Amino acid sequence: MINCTANSRAKKTGGIAQNYRAGEGEIFATCPDRCPLKPYPTGTTEIDREYESAVRRAVPRKGVAFLFTHFKPEQWAEKNRPGLTVFNFSADSLRQAAAYIKRGVASVAVVPESFWEDTPSRKVTTADGVKMVRCPDETMGVGCVGCGNGNPLCSRHDREYGIVFTAHGSGKSKAADNDQRGGCYAAFHFVGKHWRDLSKRTQPDESDAEKIRRFAKSLPPRSIFRPHIAGDLGKA
Repeated sequence: MINCTANSRAKKTGGIAQNYRAGEGEIFATCPDRCPLKPYPTGTTEIDREYESAVRRAVPRKGVAFLFTHFKPEQWAEKNRPGLTVFNFSADSLRQAAAYIKRGVASVAVVPESFWEDTPSRKVTTADGVKMVRCPDETMGVGCVGCGNGNPLCSRHDREYGIVFTAHGSGKSKAADNDQRGGCYAAFHFVGKHWRDLSKRTQPDESDAEKIRRFAKSLPPRSIFRPHIAGDLGKA
């Protein structure tokens, strides 16, 4: 099930639309078991195809939409292209992200908190010859709404560089170490509370696909929409 917010009041996502997605009784039910940030498996391996198609087309009029997914691009039904929600592959490492970027897939990765201490530039690095840009909010505090002058870097489907996020939150040590399961930032604090509250609800008659279609149509023109602050494309 999903919970949609037209105007987030969170620090990073303030001023944009967003949603959470969970299963009944399980916050990680829509997240693929391959995700290293997921603390335990739930049997989720398949994408919810009806929802995937709906969220692909959940772009506000004259606006943009983008999301992050741990489902590999080989599982996506469609490739990124103009006019659709941009899917960013959440890679397990900078090198994996670089490999997919070379194939034309928008990709992101997480690095340890100490990573930038050993990097000449605190804003840019490279991986296997591919430019990797640190999330501008981490260095300038611009938030998604102020990134890229209204065209957030993560919403650019054809970019030739990756986006790097520094591990944060209570699980940051695990998030930065793929040998340890868990560490998803969304499972903690305020975001975690909202996510858990959502999982305690009963699935309404309206499907996630139907709800996100309706929600996207209700957004004002030129809105920025970021599905899945928590959750993913999986079939719970």
